[in-house]
Amino acid sequence: MMKLISHKIFLKHDLLDHPERAERIRKALKLFPYEQATNGSIYLSKVHTHRYIDKVEEASKEAGDGLKFLDAGETYVGKDTYRVACYAVGAAVQAAEYAKKGKNAFALVRPPGHHAHPDWTNGFCIFNNIGIAAVHLAEKNARVLIIDIDLHRGDGTSEIVQEFNHELGDRMYYFSINQIGVFPGMSLDEGNIRNVYVEPETTEDQYIEILHKEIPALMHKFKPSVIAISAGSDSFHRDKEMHRERLGCGLSLTKKTIYALKKIIHSKPYFAVLEGGYDPDSVVEGVGAFLGVIVKGDEEKKKPVAKKVKKAKKLQKGTIKKRASPRKRLKKGKAAKKKSVKVKRKKAVKKKKAKKKRAKPAKKKKAAKKKAKPKKKAVKKKAAKKK
Repeated sequence: MMKLISHKIFLKHDLLDHPERAERIRKALKLFPYEQATNGSIYLSKVHTHRYIDKVEEASKEAGDGLKFLDAGETYVGKDTYRVACYAVGAAVQAAEYAKKGKNAFALVRPPGHHAHPDWTNGFCIFNNIGIAAVHLAEKNARVLIIDIDLHRGDGTSEIVQEFNHELGDRMYYFSINQIGVFPGMSLDEGNIRNVYVEPETTEDQYIEILHKEIPALMHKFKPSVIAISAGSDSFHRDKEMHRERLGCGLSLTKKTIYALKKIIHSKPYFAVLEGGYDPDSVVEGVGAFLGVIVKGDEEKKKPVAKKVKKAKKLQKGTIKKRASPRKRLKKGKAAKKKSVKVKRKKAVKKKKAKKKRAKPAKKKKAAKKKAKPKKKAVKKKAAKKK
């Protein structure tokens, strides 16, 4: 089963009227059981400059009970932001480590990271979670293919791949499929960078067709050992309805896209890190699709996510036992019948033995009484002789 990694600390970095607010992941945190994320501050310098790291930490301290903005856009910092962002990095690295061991994992984190550059911030992002995790794996000789399905191009991740590939022997590749005409704009393909731009009117079937065309070819060419997914759900239909004007969301994808992506990359271990997705239900649908896909191979026949999650929580708490397959249940039933017959026989044998044991002491007592009577007569005769 796919590992989910998260932490309640991600709710502390918050601005109520901002798209990137705590509310966007609150529902998912309540719904899905998860492993606790750890503080990843030790990994920051793998990608970010010490000057930039210090800048974020100082801004957090200076914010106090208010907020500070790190750029001319809308990337805000509060008193807990630095620590929260460190946990986001930690969760991404944990997920990457699982993938390296052959287990798929999802890091449900915020703030997002794919717009964060080595020495400056952008687009609501503080530290580049997936970029740091990818570099961490590449340093261990893994070949990492990053697939960015967020609505917006991950300009920060793209720069990290370009900058660090020279040192790491081209062990990272960045592929992005994003909407044309939105932040942060277009970029030329260069080296291990491939960007595909789609119109806002692109249907889900057309989007999936592009995935089938592009990703297998990249996998054949690059030969990744691990796949990293920037899992933005701002390309989902609910985000289009809620944030079209402010964020330019125009695509109408659903969990069907996640299922299709899973089928394409199923031969490789992978980890996913949450990026955008500003409607709580979009995040739940995206995360649920990833978790649901990994449980069983046939996603079309699976139970609804909500029912599965409730069962998973009960299993985790130990309130219900995992039900065996029909074949195992049949075997257990036959075995149980055989056992019950054996038990009945043993009980019957024990009862017979018990009756025999009870009967023997009674006979001995009667025999003892008969022997005792003559002794009394003998005593009387002796007494008469003395007289």
